[in-house]
Amino acid sequence: MRVLPNKAVIIGVMIRDIIKKETGVLILLAVVVLLSRFPFLNAGYGVEEDSWGIAVAAYHTHLYGIMEASRLPGHPVNEFVYSLFWGYGAWLYNLFSALCSVLAFLFFYLSLKKLGIENYRWGAIALAFTPVVYINSTCTVDYLWALMFSLASFYALIHHRFTFSAILLALAIGCRINSIILLPPFLGWIFGHTSSQKIKKIVLYCALTGAVSLLCYAPVIQVYGMGFFTYSDQFPYPSFLKIVYKATIGVWGLPATLTWIFLLFYILIKRAYKKAQPIDHFLFLSLVFMQLWSYLMLPQKSAYVMLIVPFGILWLGQVLNKKHFTAFCILVTLSSFFMSINLTDAYRGSQYSQWALKKTVNNQEIFFDILGSPIRNDYTKRIHKLKYTRAVLDKTAEINYPAVVICGWWFNQILIEQMETKERNRVKFAFYLSPQMLNYYQSIGYQIFYLSEQERFNDLYYAFNGTKSYANPFLFGDKK
Repeated sequence: MRVLPNKAVIIGVMIRDIIKKETGVLILLAVVVLLSRFPFLNAGYGVEEDSWGIAVAAYHTHLYGIMEASRLPGHPVNEFVYSLFWGYGAWLYNLFSALCSVLAFLFFYLSLKKLGIENYRWGAIALAFTPVVYINSTCTVDYLWALMFSLASFYALIHHRFTFSAILLALAIGCRINSIILLPPFLGWIFGHTSSQKIKKIVLYCALTGAVSLLCYAPVIQVYGMGFFTYSDQFPYPSFLKIVYKATIGVWGLPATLTWIFLLFYILIKRAYKKAQPIDHFLFLSLVFMQLWSYLMLPQKSAYVMLIVPFGILWLGQVLNKKHFTAFCILVTLSSFFMSINLTDAYRGSQYSQWALKKTVNNQEIFFDILGSPIRNDYTKRIHKLKYTRAVLDKTAEINYPAVVICGWWFNQILIEQMETKERNRVKFAFYLSPQMLNYYQSIGYQIFYLSEQERFNDLYYAFNGTKSYANPFLFGDKK
């Protein structure tokens, strides 16, 4: 006679199987996210001069044992880690960002599931493959470090582990100081989701976040003093079109940006926003306000508004039905793989197909390529910049007279690439040169050169109009 298992055993087996299935799916997706980064980790430290600046600072910190910030106000958490691993090449540094993107994916996946978002898997996939996240998870820069700690903090927050959440938010601030913009939305969430001692919890959360953040920045303050809390920028304030482009298409890609516009009208007309609770709207809208405020102070890079991505996806998951939310997530994911817009510049532009459309905007030629992909554009741009800097170093090795080269945004990349060359020469490399330094070098018999486009930016940096009267174009001359 066969004995049938009781209901408790059956339910236990079902729960075990569900857990195993869910864990297996999560691990599989995490592996896919990680592997998707691998083809793009080997092209130097990244497109941005900041990526190469982090490598320079890590080298100096490793060499001298004194904390050097790649740029103020500093990014001490990830810069300290990088200094411990100096000497293993760009691939390892880029791998750190890729691993951070996997952890960000995992925390976001679990957060969406905890909050009851339908089709939470697609929401997490959309985060991992949003162009601004995908691109910056393949290079040495601090955006994915900050995003990972921010989402870990949010995961702890929704589980009411406020101590862990505050510490993790402080670590995000230690990676990028503007992660502090998450504090008001997170405090609003605490106020809306706790039933007692709200003010006490908020005060303790702020105090712990502040204390750990200060501890993170202590090595920076020790070296730079309280003047560390500043920033500098060699570029002029962008045009309105650039500001809008970087905050929209530069973040989401063209298909997803168009979808966002359509969905916002749909949400307003259909009053879909009523599906979400007021505190959910506060979390998203307060972050949008804080993010745009910080972005408009220095609207130079799309990654400056990266924090909008996960919380924008979360908000849409709360106000849209499953069908519309899934369609949006799929379009976001596909946005990394087709319809690209970028520069055609031979030295710092991207590769494009023969069917690309070209147009000059603000004295820069750009292209729209329906067959191109943002992630591929970023990779080919990195390759082009590597070829240019290596050609510069090859040419300077032939110079046997005193010379100085104005490098501008090529400076950090030149320094790192120079470390890997065996040739040494008499050429000096400078970031930018003031009129006084131009006079000085000219007076002691140096030949002065500038790299592609840097005569214009040297003038902008020092607010004068005379670089060309002191210096000549180096190697390639004006752009072809």
